[in-house]
Amino acid sequence: MNMPTDFAPAERAPLSEIRELAENIQKNPIIAAFHALPTPLLVINSCRQAVFCNSVFQSMAKSENAHETVGLRPGEALGCIHAHTNDGGCGTSKFCRDCGAAAAIIKSLEGTAHTEECRILVHTPDFNESLDLQVFTSPFKYEDNDLVIFTVLDISHEKRRKNLEHLFFHDVLNLATGLRYASQMLCRSSTSDYIHKQCVKMDNTISQLTEEIQAQRDVTRAEEGSLKISLKPTSSKGTLRKVWGMYSSHPLCVDRQISISEDFDDFYFNTDSTILVRTLGNMVKNALEASEPGETITIGCQKQDDYVRFWGHNILFIPEKNQRQIFKRSFSTKGDGRGLGTYSMKLLVEKYLKGKVWFESTPETGTIFSISLPDNQEQKSEQP
Repeated sequence: MNMPTDFAPAERAPLSEIRELAENIQKNPIIAAFHALPTPLLVINSCRQAVFCNSVFQSMAKSENAHETVGLRPGEALGCIHAHTNDGGCGTSKFCRDCGAAAAIIKSLEGTAHTEECRILVHTPDFNESLDLQVFTSPFKYEDNDLVIFTVLDISHEKRRKNLEHLFFHDVLNLATGLRYASQMLCRSSTSDYIHKQCVKMDNTISQLTEEIQAQRDVTRAEEGSLKISLKPTSSKGTLRKVWGMYSSHPLCVDRQISISEDFDDFYFNTDSTILVRTLGNMVKNALEASEPGETITIGCQKQDDYVRFWGHNILFIPEKNQRQIFKRSFSTKGDGRGLGTYSMKLLVEKYLKGKVWFESTPETGTIFSISLPDNQEQKSEQP
């Protein structure tokens, strides 16, 4: 008799048949090697029932031994609150229509490897725990049996981190915008020269704070692949002046100077000016941090055939050991928790602006960081 279902077929294979297959499959040395994998893994049959469970999945499912999962479907093994909503079990309720795990398994039973995100609520003594999972399924033929390899990554912590980051950037940027508006109002209304100067300093500091938050937000979006760029005609001269204006009053610039090269080329080209200025700003900040009091950082740009090259120079020589680590995400000569500067330059320019970032460093000439961009990009309003 066919059992009712709201999504996937409810029929199950007889438990005796499943146990026989489970005993057979566990003797296979390749299957046995799945216990060594660091990710939770099931092998399931055409009725979506487990015939093999590795030790990591057993731990995730809080099972005393692997035999407890034999014959169960993934949601039943994990304790999904909807696994027994219908008599047919996991995959047969209306809630299962939106389950990534059920969808991925069905795709693989049709012969296609698949991956989906899966959000489930799991029974616990005090409350229902929420799990965010990335599910991978792949068809697998064993003797005359059509099986599916089902693996799971718990991405709950990653999801929570991303949600907290997005909330943080949104809320803190709103606060910084409010502070800047208040400081500008004070600047306009102050009658004292001293108070006006202090208000200008405060406004500059808040502006730099806002820029730092936005820069970190953009790196996060770039790593996620969600950063949007807008290509528009951009002035090379205006770009250099903007970078100089932003960082000549930066705290890092105390007792140091930023100079624009006298022989720079003045021209227009298509790029995302916000991302470019942010990247050049990272280049300048890195140079300022590496420089000694009294030294000068020089920035410039040239038109070279079909490319635009921006550069920044300081007299510091980077030791060869450190040169080999430049552009790695977590490397920094300034201590733990740093290292995003050169990494973000390469990420933003090469992945999103379709350019190139490199450097040269010698004891004789110091260090020059270069950013090369194509100047013949078609103008678009938005590009992923």
